[in-house]
Parts: sequence; C-alpha cells; structure tokens
Amino acid sequence: MRDHSPLPARPAGSAARRAHRVSPGGSHRVSLHHTLLGGTLLGALLLAAGCAADPKPAAEAGDDRPADTAAGSDGGGDGGGPAPVPPGCGDGRVEGSEECDDGDANSDELPDACRLDCSAPGCGDGVIDAGEACEPPEGGPATACRPDCSLSDALLEVEPNDSAAEATPAADLSGGSAAVRVEGALGPEDRDCLRVEAAVCESLEIEQVLGCEDGVSISLQRPDGTMVAAAGPAEDGCARIRPEEAAGARFVEAGPYAVCLEGLRGEVPRWGLDLRRLPPLAGRYTLPADQDQDQDGLPTNCDEDIDGDGVLNADDDCPEVPNGPGEDPLGPSASGFIRDMLAAGPYTGTSSADRCAPSTEPLLGGDDDSVVVPVLGEAAGAHSWALLHSPTDRIELLTDFGGVSAPREVYLAVYVRSDGPRAATLALGPDDGARAWLDGAQVLDVASCQGTNVDQFTGAVSLTGDWQRLVIKVRDQGGGFGTYIRLLEGGAPMTSLQLALDPTGADLFDQGDRDGDGIGDVCDPTP
Repeated sequence: MRDHSPLPARPAGSAARRAHRVSPGGSHRVSLHHTLLGGTLLGALLLAAGCAADPKPAAEAGDDRPADTAAGSDGGGDGGGPAPVPPGCGDGRVEGSEECDDGDANSDELPDACRLDCSAPGCGDGVIDAGEACEPPEGGPATACRPDCSLSDALLEVEPNDSAAEATPAADLSGGSAAVRVEGALGPEDRDCLRVEAAVCESLEIEQVLGCEDGVSISLQRPDGTMVAAAGPAEDGCARIRPEEAAGARFVEAGPYAVCLEGLRGEVPRWGLDLRRLPPLAGRYTLPADQDQDQDGLPTNCDEDIDGDGVLNADDDCPEVPNGPGEDPLGPSASGFIRDMLAAGPYTGTSSADRCAPSTEPLLGGDDDSVVVPVLGEAAGAHSWALLHSPTDRIELLTDFGGVSAPREVYLAVYVRSDGPRAATLALGPDDGARAWLDGAQVLDVASCQGTNVDQFTGAVSLTGDWQRLVIKVRDQGGGFGTYIRLLEGGAPMTSLQLALDPTGADLFDQGDRDGDGIGDVCDPTP
C-alpha cells in the first residue's frame, strides 16, 4: 500500500530564500534540497522508507507533460516509469514563494541570473546586475556605493571622527547657497563629526537627506565641544538645523565648527547631509529690534549700514541715525508712535509739588517753557537741543539721560503736520509724570508715578493741517525712565502724520557737520 503522507515542506518567504545568497567571501551555500533533487537518489530514499510518492495529476502539479504519461510510460499504476520529480527550486518552474526558477541556469555569480535560492537578482545580492553601478559592502564604513547600488559623488566621512576635535574636514564646502553633500554610516556606539570653516557673520544650514527612516540627531558645535544648535527628526523623519529657527547657526563667528550626528535607535547604514554656508544677506531673517536697528535682517555687528540710510557706517557721520541723502521724510512707526524728536536734558535738582509731577520751573532758558521754539543745536537752558532717535516704539530715556541721580527731567520736542484739520488725541505712556504743550497750549498733565504703558494718558488736541509744535516734559522719580508718544484719530493710530525737527518742516536728515567735529549735526549733542 502506498504511503500518501506529504513531502517535507519547503521554507517559505524572503528570509528563507535569502539564506542561500552568496557569502561575503564569494563561496556559495547550495541548498540541500537542490542536492536531493536527482531522481535516482530520491527514488532510493523513498524505496528505503518502504513507500513511493503518489503525486497529483500532472495537470495539477504544473507539469507540461500529458496527464497519461506524467506518472510513467505505461499510463500510471504501481510500476513501470521513473518517479515524478516533486516541485522545488531548480526544476525550472516558478512555484509557491519562488520569485524565479531557470533550472540549471540559476546562479549566484552570473549577472541578472535567477539566484540559487530562486530569488530574483537585485541590489544587495553580491552581483552587479543590469541597472546597478556597484554592490555595497556588508557592514563597515560607508563607501561610494550606496545601499541602492548607485555610486555617490558625495564627500565621505573618514574614521575616526567621533569628536569635534577629530571631525572629518568638509574641504569642498565654500560660501554661497550651493550645498555640499556628505555621506557616511553610523555603526554601534558610533558618532560622526564633520568640520566646517565659516567666515564671520555667515550662517550654517544643515539638512539630512539620507537615512531619515533610521532617526539621527544633529548638533552644531564649536571646536571645544560647546553646542550652539541642535535638532532631532522632524515630521518627515529628517533632522535639520536652519538659521531662521536656530539662532546659534546664524551670524556665526569666524572659524571652525563641527557638525556631529548620532543614531537614535542604533546603527544607521547610510546617512547623508547637505551642508550650506550662507553669506550675510539683508532680509533673510527677522530679528528683534534691539538686535537689528533698521530691521533689515542683519544684526548690528554684521551690518555695514546700521541705520539703513544707504550710507555705510565707515562713511556715515551719524551711523546709528538714518540721515542719508535718500532717507524718507520723518513719520510715525507702523503703529503710529513718534520715535524721532529733539531732546534736551537731563535737568536735576528741580522741585515738585507732588512726588512724580513735573516741576513748574521753566528750564529751557526763558520765563515760560510753553513758548520756546526748539531748534537743533540751539541752547535749551543748561543744555542744547539734540536729536533723539528711538529704535523701538518705547522711547528709552535712561540710555542718553540716565547718568544722573533721580529725580531728573527731560524735554522732548517734534513738529507735526496732518493732511488737513483733524480732531485728534495725544496719547502718552510716561514713567513717571509728564506735561505736554501743542503750539504753547497745555494739553496734558500727569502727576502720578507708574511705569510706561501704551496710551495710558490722553488729551484732546486740534490739528490744523500746518506745522505745529509739540513739546513734552517727562519727570523720573527713580527706576525706569521713558515714554510712549502717538496721536490717535477716532481711537486709531495716525500713521500718515508728517514729522520734522525744524519749525519750518525742513528735512534735517542729511550728512552735515556744521562744527566740523566729525559728528553729524543730527546726532551731535552740540552741533
């Protein structure tokens, strides 16, 4: 009686097939299944076991022979012909989990051949097939052959480079927007560092382009190992250090920097970085006003034209005040605040009826402060009228007038003109008391102590459409010293006002030095 028990099952799936791939040394591990496929040996083994296979009809097994001859020349039965060959890798038929089967033509050495384990030729099988430029090595440091069997023209990391001091030089990295590609691999407990030479005020941009699926962290370090910027995987898995987001990567000091990578989940078979050195460029980044006076995207230490008036600092007689020949006429800020005005002070030793109220003493050299017409460079009692340019909406008086003990007082003056008659509101936010006159008429008197607050105190004014004189006296009892100044119409800031530093409305913002002391008139305390 025949034994109908099934034949031993073949290993299935890619893991089993890959076990027959070529070894790194070039020798081949041939499947035992292949060896046992010979009919004689298989038949002997089956007879020795006291049984013979009872195959499916040829049509079901995939045999291309007629059904009446597939089991033997006598048309079937218990004897006569040789036993049929069971399905298996190497029989020339693609079955089950096999990707290919060319029979005796299967090879682990010939390009484009079906492999001995009946897997299709492909990248990583140790043989350079059609469409492949190379075959990557198994493990070890990165080579020019990428995991996808393409050749890379990128710079390659060189071990050892585990620290900033040992960093691989990115020698081909030069200034400009073009990126330089560097590639490498992270082994167990590995760390890779690259060295970049940066010029003063350049920015460094680092972007991961390969190995994002493996997870890496990137840090930017000084040669002593001090970290100035770092990044982990973003939503797409790639890590990036961008100057617009990482302050430590922009406007750097000149010298070497190290870009270091570490794997977050162990080994990284292949990583790739694009490195860029970006030259200082106005408008590239948005910086706080206290770092960038003219808001051109360049910090003061990297800006050749700090005030943005079109005259380079080296040739500017007032490098921190916009007084270039092409400078626009004075006007309020985008929020309506007055930032440019004449100032005189500080005055000390004055008395006050209330602790923080401005003194009633006339300090501008006449009998009545309200009638004084301020002019740049002219006397203002014990001081002279000079230009005050505030880089922010809040006018900071401690910077120029805080060198004396409180109480102290400062006068501010500016000429304003609207585009027609207007009913408006003068809004102040002084620290502490303040008194204001428009064309000699007092419109506001603040006697309290407080810090600066936008529009905290208001007074009604009438604008005529002609040039009008606004004078403000600010008293500080101690601590902070400053104010906000703007005009409102219907509660909205008046941003279209014209401003001037001369009673005639003449534009004094030009390169001029009447006393020849090298300091321009608009920023000279004694022009």
